[in-house]
Amino acid sequence: MSASTHTYNLVKKLYDTGLKLTATDFSYVSNANQYFVKLERQDLVTSEWGRKGKAKVKLRFIADHQRERVKKYLDNMGVKSKEDEV
Repeated sequence: MSASTHTYNLVKKLYDTGLKLTATDFSYVSNANQYFVKLERQDLVTSEWGRKGKAKVKLRFIADHQRERVKKYLDNMGVKSKEDEV
């Protein structure tokens, strides 16, 4: 998968679920943290320290003030279906 596909999938899952997730929740992406750093710099994702069990982890999520911006990002990055092209 390409970097843009990984980035899209990370953002889409965070947007769709509304959850606070860690890079380990995306085991299918090698070094998901590198993508999260870029997304955070673009103000598409927010991070905060938290706990997962006893481990201190960095949680990634989409804050309320980012949701509209993320929706536009996903719309622009998403593959349009054949129905959208008609």
